[in-house]
Amino acid sequence: MKFIDLNKNLKQKIAHTYSIVGNDFFLIRQAISILKSHIVHEFEDFNYIKLDADKLKKDDVLIQLTTLPFNNEYRLVILSNPNNDIVKYLNEFDFTDLPVIVVCINADKFKAEEIIDCTKLDREDIVKYILNYLAKSNLSIEERALDYFIDATNGVMSNIVNELNKITAYATEEKSITFDMVTNLVSNSNEYVIYMLTNAIDKKNYTEYQKILNTMSKSQSYAEIFSYLGKYFRRMQYISLNKNDDELASILNIKPYAIKMSRQNITKNGIKYYINLYQKYTDLDYQIKSGEITPYNALYELVF
Repeated sequence: MKFIDLNKNLKQKIAHTYSIVGNDFFLIRQAISILKSHIVHEFEDFNYIKLDADKLKKDDVLIQLTTLPFNNEYRLVILSNPNNDIVKYLNEFDFTDLPVIVVCINADKFKAEEIIDCTKLDREDIVKYILNYLAKSNLSIEERALDYFIDATNGVMSNIVNELNKITAYATEEKSITFDMVTNLVSNSNEYVIYMLTNAIDKKNYTEYQKILNTMSKSQSYAEIFSYLGKYFRRMQYISLNKNDDELASILNIKPYAIKMSRQNITKNGIKYYINLYQKYTDLDYQIKSGEITPYNALYELVF
């Protein structure tokens, strides 16, 4: 099951064994927290234990499996990075009628009753998570505000949860989260601010470009911002000259949707626009490194 479905699944049934897979550490921590909230209700210090199982022996695990819970229905045992011997031992162990719940992290060969997928959520699941979260506070969100919220947090769950806490705390007397509320309350992620900067260049909105540039320069050096633009113009040049979207997605490590949006800007502004910008960037970069120009002046000369 996906992480997004874990809470609902636990309300219906608690399995004896779980395997957490995936590389999103925030989701893994959240999955453990959700499991604990459903399983451990009393005496957490005794009924909940988390161990690095890489160097554990079978006898160590057996002690944890056969220790009875105290004033609680179950005892929750989390085993992180169990070695092959431990995984084999667990696969052969009979958990029938045992008042212990075992959860393994990073154990691909563990034959658990339930597998919790903690890979990075796609946009559809992020939308589902946000709507479910807001529903708990009897809140809804405008579609435009939802799209902005996901972009502003860059789809990163740690950012999303932090900003959701902020919004729900503010909207105590509201029924719907509006676009204005989101734009005023949500802190833009670094990636989204860069997106806004390059978007201003794509639209040739130089007033907006200067405004965003002034905001970014308060927390980042001009050299860093100049480097961001160089990466963007290089990407746009690649897309301008290469028609193979699959190859581009692999080389640039971006999603097909991003390539599609880039091609729309290339069609609107012309291929030469981005080729010339990248050429101008490389010329200015050489001048910066040779001491002929400052990054500050280069940033303004690059676009204007």
